Amino acid sequence: MIGGLFKSASRVAIVAAAGVLAGSLSAQAADLGGNCCADLEERVAELEATTARKGNRKVTLTVYGQVNKAVMWHNSDEVDAYRSEELSIYDNQAATTRFGFRGSAKIRPELEAGYHIEIGLNENKGTSSNDTNSAFNIRHSYFYLNDSRLGKVSIGQTSQVTDGLFGINLGNTIVTQLGTDQDGYLGKAYENTFGDVYDGARRQGIYYASPTVAGFILGAGYSHGTRGYDKTADHGEADAWDDDSSDYWEVALRYAGEFNGVRVAAGIGYRNEETSSGDDIDTWLGSGSVMHVPTGLFVSGGYGDIDAPTATSSQKGWWLIAGIQKNYFGPGATTLYGEYGDVNFKQETFGGDPWNDKMDGDYWGLGVVQTIDAAAMDLYLQFRQYSLDGAVVNEDPYEGRETEVIKAGAIIRF
Repeated sequence: MIGGLFKSASRVAIVAAAGVLAGSLSAQAADLGGNCCADLEERVAELEATTARKGNRKVTLTVYGQVNKAVMWHNSDEVDAYRSEELSIYDNQAATTRFGFRGSAKIRPELEAGYHIEIGLNENKGTSSNDTNSAFNIRHSYFYLNDSRLGKVSIGQTSQVTDGLFGINLGNTIVTQLGTDQDGYLGKAYENTFGDVYDGARRQGIYYASPTVAGFILGAGYSHGTRGYDKTADHGEADAWDDDSSDYWEVALRYAGEFNGVRVAAGIGYRNEETSSGDDIDTWLGSGSVMHVPTGLFVSGGYGDIDAPTATSSQKGWWLIAGIQKNYFGPGATTLYGEYGDVNFKQETFGGDPWNDKMDGDYWGLGVVQTIDAAAMDLYLQFRQYSLDGAVVNEDPYEGRETEVIKAGAIIRF
């Protein structure tokens, strides 16, 4: 009987405790206005109001981008140089600030449809959005169909299959190495010589990429130029329209693989451009990179050759970069590198006119890139010296010249 009494007492105690707890919850609910979930519901509503939405549940949406800002100093004495021997804060065009949207949907297990829209920002050129100096530009705007067995077809504005083929590099130096990093600051002479003319661009076109076979991907594409309006011309003039009706045909072969701790990436391609005036421009280009993963040692190089009917466009160039990439300090990999590049205009094709010699040039440089993994950020510092060759023009010497550029900045991705 005593045991039964204890059991009865225990049941009574549990019921009493439950009553006390219920009363406490009721009191808390009363303090919250009679709804203990009101704060949570309000917070959810706020998040829904600030979250990027998509139009349907079938196609995914990914928002991404990066911000790349730098401080640059140079000492170019060209008459059209900008801010010589002064600090300039600018958007680094080697890997410009941008944002974009990507998405995809499965049609069948082996077939996918998707889209890609990307907008580049460049406030170096001002804030207008209705002329060639626009601070905004459309980098990508296309859709694609990708079959795991047959390959991928893309239609719209995106990279030609030779885009990036001149600068394949496994070391983390892309934020400083490629692009016309003077961006007009050093003057037109430097921009004409060292501009990145070998790589493909982003154009309206139809592009195909094969499935990966033993590390190889074959690409082919057709694209064309665009038409723009010259607002400075009279509306009634035929030449008020700036016609770039060039047609481009191209093929490219890329490879990536890793063997016994050695990582390899390479590519080679050919592009033909038929201009609006009927001229043919042929471009061959390629590059490759090798990295020994355990030590972080890497070497990369590229070569480009352009045959064109004009002396100022017919040229060849190459670059070489070597360094080491390793996590020495903990926050992320540190990349140390040295580089050299050379550009030579093929004036011998045009009767050996010595005037074109003045356009030849080379550069060398040193740099360091520090990755901050926790912030998806790279901090970089680079020194580069550009040199333009001298020439003899009409028996008068044309002096060569050089300039130094120091650049430091950061790129953060989201």
